[in-house]
Amino acid sequence: MNITPKERLRQIFENTIDSGLQYNGNIDEIDFYSLLCKSTSNNQLYKILSCNLSMFNCKFDNDDSILIIFSIPTSLNVDKIPNQENKHISERIMEILQIVEECFITVDYMNLKTIKEDKFTYMTIVKKIKEEEWTI
Repeated sequence: MNITPKERLRQIFENTIDSGLQYNGNIDEIDFYSLLCKSTSNNQLYKILSCNLSMFNCKFDNDDSILIIFSIPTSLNVDKIPNQENKHISERIMEILQIVEECFITVDYMNLKTIKEDKFTYMTIVKKIKEEEWTI
């Protein structure tokens, strides 16, 4: 069954609310590598649009929220990824933003950080849990 990235994002978000991992750290000082390892070891690392995606339950401004982390490779090896064009990182970031906007309408926090040693750009998003704001 093929589902759209928007549907997949929403599905992962809802699963995270019910049974996701917890993040208790500072949103501005995330150790991305450890969180990716934690997601991987708990079988909660996902792929969307050639990016790794992990989500965690967290508190943001004292409200129950979901921390969403997209790890976006700064360059793609198109030979190893079938049906993937070699898009510039800015195009891939815009694709992710479009899906996030379609799925959640608004978010409560967003940051973008490139870590050259990792060869990834990390998009960090926090969405407070308010069911009435979701779209289908």
